[in-house]
Amino acid sequence: MQKVNKENPPAFFFGFLKREKPKDWNDIAPIRVQLREYILKNEQKDCCAYTGIKIKENTNSHIDHFHTRNLFPKETFEYNNLLVSCNAENYGAKFKDKQIKNKEDYDWLVNPAVDNPADYMEYSFTGEIQAIGQSKQGIQTIKHFNLNERCLINRRKKAIVSLNFMKEDLTEDELVAAIGEFETMVRQLYRQS
Repeated sequence: MQKVNKENPPAFFFGFLKREKPKDWNDIAPIRVQLREYILKNEQKDCCAYTGIKIKENTNSHIDHFHTRNLFPKETFEYNNLLVSCNAENYGAKFKDKQIKNKEDYDWLVNPAVDNPADYMEYSFTGEIQAIGQSKQGIQTIKHFNLNERCLINRRKKAIVSLNFMKEDLTEDELVAAIGEFETMVRQLYRQS
């Protein structure tokens, strides 16, 4: 999971809300693709907000409401509640949405638009993500987003192999760019090695 630096809502989104006064999430269909692309490129560096995996344009992703619409209907159009997630069923936003049963479940989740995930979780050289100091926020976030799902661990392991192979020849920023995903993990493990 990586920190998402939310900006002010883009003018096209703010203008659409003011002009059209949508009542339901489906009402933003005319700008949904544009909004997803804007968030993905400008705030999330083309990576899933929750897993850190690279998302290619117009493929297998959606705008997730960190606070689900069914529990927090007033936050449906709150820009800071909107993050782009991969569409995997076994991890990430869709997995979270199946796990959450009540508003209180959010009390212990790390919100990458508000919190710095690196304060609660860290990566190991085995590709797993762990709670720092057994923090409840870290433990619950890993569980509710299924961040240690096998294919995520395997994908992170491949990135770690690349990191270990290239770290002597590249700066930290060059390594982040070369690997292209899992920025938080790459930076943390680069500094530890």
